[in-house]
Amino acid sequence: MPQIRMLTDKVRLVSEPTDKFKTGCISVSMALPMDERMAANSLLIYLLKRSCKAYPDFSLLSGKLDELYGAILGAGVSKNGESQVLTLSITCLADKFALEDASIQLEAAQLLSDIIFNPNVNEGSFGDEALATEKRLLIQRIEEELNDKRAYAFNKCISCMCKNEAFGKDKYGTVEEIEAVEMADIYAAWKNMLSTAVFQITVVGAADADKVASVFEKNFENIVRQPAEIETVFIQKSKHFNRFEEKFPVNQGKLVMGFRAGMSHRRDNIFAMTVMNDIFGMGTYSKLFANIREKMSLAYYCWSRLIVSKGILLVESGIDTDKEKKVSAEVLSQLSDLRNGKTDPEVLESSKRALRERHTFTTPEGILGWYSSQVLSDEIITPEQMVSGIEQVTMDDVCEAAKKLSVDTVFMLSAQEEAEDEI
Repeated sequence: MPQIRMLTDKVRLVSEPTDKFKTGCISVSMALPMDERMAANSLLIYLLKRSCKAYPDFSLLSGKLDELYGAILGAGVSKNGESQVLTLSITCLADKFALEDASIQLEAAQLLSDIIFNPNVNEGSFGDEALATEKRLLIQRIEEELNDKRAYAFNKCISCMCKNEAFGKDKYGTVEEIEAVEMADIYAAWKNMLSTAVFQITVVGAADADKVASVFEKNFENIVRQPAEIETVFIQKSKHFNRFEEKFPVNQGKLVMGFRAGMSHRRDNIFAMTVMNDIFGMGTYSKLFANIREKMSLAYYCWSRLIVSKGILLVESGIDTDKEKKVSAEVLSQLSDLRNGKTDPEVLESSKRALRERHTFTTPEGILGWYSSQVLSDEIITPEQMVSGIEQVTMDDVCEAAKKLSVDTVFMLSAQEEAEDEI
């Protein structure tokens, strides 16, 4: 069981003590509302990763990481429900493998703390050149995602489905918003993050959790906290059906079907929903893969993905454009069969076995990701508790969970027909 400690208002430390791994990990997750600051927040996290007061340029920071036996520093932006989550993480050698009698993880925690609370800022500026570089790199990240047509179609379905909800926004903000960010916006975003973000510090390894906690507690002593109240809108049932289409010069069409999952919060019926999604379209034994892809050869791939933090399920498939209606109808037919219990009983056991393996983490990064994803959850659920809940799910539970799905949005990325040569 993890050790959980509240450091101050909506600042939580979650520690999973273990000496099973050669490395240890620490991450700091900072959840913020998805508002007009999203572009500035995204740039901020990558600017913070570049340096801090103690190590004011990349070479000095890199040298410090080398001193920590080649520790790896990471930064990222994600969506968790209707919040934007900024993350800084560090992976380092476990203390027992260090040559000297020193705590590598404790030093790593201090470095993360310095990066977040004591950045390399001079008169409110992170450096014009640094900002210009991070703008270019962030826009490049967005363009790379746009060029991945599978990811593009998936995200486009979400933006269409949730166009009147915060979840429909891009996690980075738009290219136009990023280009418009000024240095004053970055500095304001940093101050706002320290005072309003929901923080979770996650520690995996043999580090002394009390000492890690004290490192961060000291930095919060002089900060006036006014944590944001982050609420996610859960729409349990689709009120109407929408279809959207875009044409691109692609060899393979991308069909994404968005369903409301009937959930009222992120833990609502989570065990049955997880098993249902796995049987519907996650495993190689699933109804979508076994029938639509393998038996009928209607799709190059066909999978489902459950986003519990928002209560939606998406089915994504790669198809020939002219097969859209046939594939869509077959997805709904397979869902109908699942609702009515027309599923091989052995599939339930296969699903539970696969989910059990999926929740048996063999790396510190896997454990870290599991706990840090719960930054907005009032109560932490362990992998063991998740598996225990899954084991109790019956086929009747799966059928009832499937009955809660209601189709909301279909997005089709169609293969564009080549224009005929003019005479």
